[in-house]
Amino acid sequence: MQVNDAYTAQTPIEGVLHAFTRIGRRLKSKQPGDTIDHSVHVVLFVLRCHGAMRLSDLAAKLELDASTASRHVRSLEQLGLVRRSADPDDGRAFRVELTEQGTEEWEAASKRRMQLLAQAMDGWTDADIETFERLMTRFAEGVTSIVDARGGDTKAWADRAWADKGWAAIAARKNTEENVESTR
Repeated sequence: MQVNDAYTAQTPIEGVLHAFTRIGRRLKSKQPGDTIDHSVHVVLFVLRCHGAMRLSDLAAKLELDASTASRHVRSLEQLGLVRRSADPDDGRAFRVELTEQGTEEWEAASKRRMQLLAQAMDGWTDADIETFERLMTRFAEGVTSIVDARGGDTKAWADRAWADKGWAAIAARKNTEENVESTR
């Protein structure tokens, strides 16, 4: 049994949240053939998409503090997957870039995950897959724009969003049901 297999979502939005949790956990888990942890695979992904960049820029793209990003880069550097090079704009700084081996590792790990997704969609029509991709892309763009727009006021945004979607009512109902159960 998995963490949330026994739980039934109370709303469609809650169902989406649980589906993403289940999918995310499995895509982040080590796949047969993986040689590196998913947390550093994301570093390879960012470098593959954006090219060489300063450590501070990499940390910002990863939404990590500089010390965590530095630790990831150091471990990838030891594996020969990334290298540091002088920053052409500032000789005192360095940029992090993928090596050929890093590119190969990223492509192989991505291919394994795409195969997993393809197997999960086995039997789907091409139209279903295209619709799913279009809706997922639209959803991802929506989440990204909201998170980017809210800036530092995450608590107020989160409180409002949960209340707007009825999460507070669901939590209250659950607590009431637990309280009733405890008095029986």
